Amino acid sequence: MIRQRRQSANRHIFYDQTTDPMLPFSTTPMSHFALPHESWMQRIFRGLGTFFCTIIRKVNQLLALALTVLLLLLFARFVLNFFHLSNSSGTAYFSYWVFFLSTPLVTPFENLLPSLPYDSYTIEVPVLIAILAYALATTIIRKFLKILVAW
Repeated sequence: MIRQRRQSANRHIFYDQTTDPMLPFSTTPMSHFALPHESWMQRIFRGLGTFFCTIIRKVNQLLALALTVLLLLLFARFVLNFFHLSNSSGTAYFSYWVFFLSTPLVTPFENLLPSLPYDSYTIEVPVLIAILAYALATTIIRKFLKILVAW
């Protein structure tokens, strides 16, 4: 009897004492029946939201892939022009292919600044401006899509 009084007196534990024995009783999971049920309209809206979020995330990934391919193509054009490799016989087909694919991408930036000669090298400034413009535009679009999905 005295022992039971002592145990009941120790139920109130101070903050500096351990509280681990009390946690399993206070954090038991709720039964499935006690949780509120979702209406069919809420489930449809949640499903549509998840679907559109998935689509936007995939578009974001495709934009990252397209930017990577675009930057590699423009960087290859810059290197070929910088070292004057576009006229050599070993890289003729490759340089033709790179210039053919990258010309429409660089054309809007052709008249902004001229190419700069440096010793026997050529620094093609419009290609560098195109790299910066496409990287900046794609990054802004990707950030907007990420903000759009993060709700």
